[in-house]
Amino acid sequence: MKEGQWYPGNMARAMNHLRQDLKVVDLAIELLDARIPISSHNPVFNSLLEDKHRIVLLHKADRADQQITKRWLSYYKAKGIAAMPFSVHQKNYLSQLLSYLKKQEHNLSPTRIKRPLRMIIVGIPNVGKSTMINFFVSKAVTKTGNQPGVTKGKQWIRINPGLELLDTPGVLWPRINESSSSSLAIVGAIPPSRIDLQAIALKFIDYYLDNKVAGFLTSRYQLTTIASAEAMFEQIAHTQGCLQAEGKIDENRTASLLLRDFQAGQLGRVTFEVPPAE
Repeated sequence: MKEGQWYPGNMARAMNHLRQDLKVVDLAIELLDARIPISSHNPVFNSLLEDKHRIVLLHKADRADQQITKRWLSYYKAKGIAAMPFSVHQKNYLSQLLSYLKKQEHNLSPTRIKRPLRMIIVGIPNVGKSTMINFFVSKAVTKTGNQPGVTKGKQWIRINPGLELLDTPGVLWPRINESSSSSLAIVGAIPPSRIDLQAIALKFIDYYLDNKVAGFLTSRYQLTTIASAEAMFEQIAHTQGCLQAEGKIDENRTASLLLRDFQAGQLGRVTFEVPPAE
């Protein structure tokens, strides 16, 4: 995949919309995929959020390597950025986030009229932003509609008396290089139609081999060898019946099955990117 090949829409327009939205919120939640915090981060956010209080949520932490997630949390702490693991599927993560937001309500600059904490969620596409917004919507007491003097035409969702979410896309598409595209493809952030499925699947297996977690694959697919990514890919095709006429391997079907199983959380808790060396 060439750099920027799947880059849709007008980034300048998206940046302008988000810049305007940020003027009327107190807090920005940046959602990253805990398994690929580097590739799922859009560097543009660094400048856009420079003067805005923000918290980084390492989403899908329940599918990431716990020890590496701890290293990422230490990395953000050293940089003075609030961060925490997160998953909409685990109540302890949800309660930690709501507790954090509750504390932020009291950090607003004193005003003559008390108002709710206003927040926005940002992140690249398919990182889980819609899932998280749906979680907040399920807890909402009301949708407040337009607010005079705040943001004309924007929809605010009141989560509770002290917390409001600006319901806006708030998403910027990143320009990605080849290494990032592989990571994004593995976790399902890039549509299958835009990637070389077999090439991504082989890179995926190589990572498991290099990091000595191939046992997840041998157990799941009843493999007898871990000689190479190509040999394991071929075995997976045979054990899972991904074959064409005359026993020829159906490469796309095999790759799709492998990536789908990983994205469904069936191939262990694995993180593909570690914090940059300081």
